[in-house]
Amino acid sequence: MTDIVKSLEEVRREIDEIDTALHELIMRRTRVVEQVAAAKGKTNTANFIPGREVIVLRRLLARHEGAFPPKALVRMWREMMSTFAAMQGPFHVAAYAEGNEQGCWDLARDYFGSHDAMTPVATPREVVARVSSGEAAIGVVPVPSAGDSDAWWRMLCGAVAPRVVVRLPFVDGSNARDNGIGAFAITCMAPTPTGEDRTLLVIEPTSELSRTGLRESVSRVDLKVLSVVSDTNEVPAHLVEVEGFVTAEDNALKQLAAGEEMSAVSVIGAYGVPAATVSDTLS
Repeated sequence: MTDIVKSLEEVRREIDEIDTALHELIMRRTRVVEQVAAAKGKTNTANFIPGREVIVLRRLLARHEGAFPPKALVRMWREMMSTFAAMQGPFHVAAYAEGNEQGCWDLARDYFGSHDAMTPVATPREVVARVSSGEAAIGVVPVPSAGDSDAWWRMLCGAVAPRVVVRLPFVDGSNARDNGIGAFAITCMAPTPTGEDRTLLVIEPTSELSRTGLRESVSRVDLKVLSVVSDTNEVPAHLVEVEGFVTAEDNALKQLAAGEEMSAVSVIGAYGVPAATVSDTLS
């Protein structure tokens, strides 16, 4: 019995030593972030880079082993990432939350941490408006689906409009009360490639174009269509998700926009494919 107690005491001492070392590293990282913030104070550099953050999380998950849950690992790092980002500048989050629809709020809390600068907003369009005006640095809105009355994604077509940069949840096992919900995070900065990405396009045809015809038009320029969500109110438009990281300067997009059946083609964002196997397409 004495040997067992001694063994437990030794193990607990080792845990205490590890806790101290972890705490010291967090404080060291804080000091480095403060130096970064001071350096950025003289520039217009963003205080967070969504694409890089996704790459970091993928790297951690790829090397992770043992019984510690990957979900918990990601939440720990996301909490630190968001806290350190908030130390460097404005990091207010506006998330769609209305009545029983609280899934976006929960996903936002999961990914952007528990800092206080987070506001519930009654409609996805209002979320976009707050990000556009600079009132919020980040907005979290539901992934569109067929029949939505709020086609918020059409508000992202302008040259200086916010862009989709993240797909949530990033790992399986979110705390969202709306089971199976997906969300996009938007911000007023251009997305950056992560090595495994998907791009969102808004396409306005010159005349009525079936979903099959739309897919064929996009496929002809060697873009792989993953999903299509349509809004037929007033001027019809389609939200098209394609594989890969695509920009307006890519030849494929220029060829697509030049087609007789296309009135406008806009890139409204791109995101690194999550580690989570949520719905692989929009809806």
